[in-house]
Amino acid sequence: MSARRAAPRAAHHAGGLFGRIALLLVVAVLASQAFTLWLTVRQREDLLAEQLYAQVVDTLADLEGMLDTIPRDERPAFLASYNRPGLPQLLPLDAAAGYDFRGQVPRLGMDLAARLASNLSEPVEVRWRQAGERRELWLAVQVVDTRYWLAMPLGRFLGPPLSPTLIASAVVACLALLAAFALAWRVTRPLSRLADASRQLADGVSPEPVEPAGPREIRAFTAQFNRMVAHLDAAASERRLMLAGLSHDLRTPLTRLKLALEMQPDNPDRPDMLDDIDELSRIVNQFIDFARSEEGGRMEWVSLAELADSVVGRFARAGLDVRLSREAEPELLADALALERLLSNLIDNARRYGATPITVTLAEGAGMAELTVHDCGRGIAPAARQAALAPFERLAPQRGHDGGSGLGLAIVSRVVQQHGGLLLFLDPPQGGFAIRVRLPLGRASSLPA
Repeated sequence: MSARRAAPRAAHHAGGLFGRIALLLVVAVLASQAFTLWLTVRQREDLLAEQLYAQVVDTLADLEGMLDTIPRDERPAFLASYNRPGLPQLLPLDAAAGYDFRGQVPRLGMDLAARLASNLSEPVEVRWRQAGERRELWLAVQVVDTRYWLAMPLGRFLGPPLSPTLIASAVVACLALLAAFALAWRVTRPLSRLADASRQLADGVSPEPVEPAGPREIRAFTAQFNRMVAHLDAAASERRLMLAGLSHDLRTPLTRLKLALEMQPDNPDRPDMLDDIDELSRIVNQFIDFARSEEGGRMEWVSLAELADSVVGRFARAGLDVRLSREAEPELLADALALERLLSNLIDNARRYGATPITVTLAEGAGMAELTVHDCGRGIAPAARQAALAPFERLAPQRGHDGGSGLGLAIVSRVVQQHGGLLLFLDPPQGGFAIRVRLPLGRASSLPA
């Protein structure tokens, strides 16, 4: 039925395999890109820190070697000629008074100071100075027998910003996600087709063979599903043929038996025997109707009001207290013979298991035609309603032993399914029991014309 098909489809879109694979791929790609970017940055920082430490150690070693051979009073002149802009400079401690060191020391400078302090076994003060594009790291170190400021330019150690790397990472992530989505779609698309085909099979409609696609395992599963559907179709065809043939073969001897009984002289048992033959004939007719309900009829525009008027009139002429209430006169594309069989079974069930009067109501709403059969009986217990739609289910505890075939509501349910409709059991507030059939207006059935 349409309502039962809508729920699985909604669930499929909300939490389907493709959505879960897509989410997993997004998380995996983004996590791998983030880890790769973090690892690249850390390796770059570690490499620059190692290079800076090596240069600081080499510079200090060179300066200490040179200053150790120069008298103390000549060292300022030497340093004045040694210090050049853009290169490491060794400055007296009072040189820091004329500069602004309010900037925060980068992590590279803090790690360098900590490493130097550990190797020199003495604290190393560190400051950060930035003037325009000039960035310097000042370290307070002991050279020979005097403390100096070692000003190290960090322009080439800080490196360029990470924007190009981030952009490249984002582009690679997008390309990877597109490729992953394409792969996920290729894997899940055949499964979606199989799910649609299985829903059609569950609704009583034989699906078209599903084209094998996707990975090897899914192709094998699809081929097996197609073979299963073919075997089910063959079994159903054999069952229909056997049921129709058997029912047809029973009709002739029943007709002869009834004719012979009617020609016999009157006896007290003849009315009961004729009733039994009529009951057998009715059961045989229901077997034939059930076999035919599996086959597609000719689709045409049907006036539901005219069809209901004809069926209700036939029962009324037979003495049944039944009436038709027309709240609308819907027209729909349907199998007229199947709908006539549907309404006849509903009225007959109400007559046999309910209580008169019986009301057949036609209405229309939300793009659906509504056909309701309401009787004044106790109806079907809620716990047994779904079972009542199964073939050969007679609900003896609820309805008594009446010799019925248990195919009336099964035929109704199959016709409703084949027309893409909905079958509802109702407990009207005014009492009694009702069955409502909702059929789509202006919509072709899934049955072949």
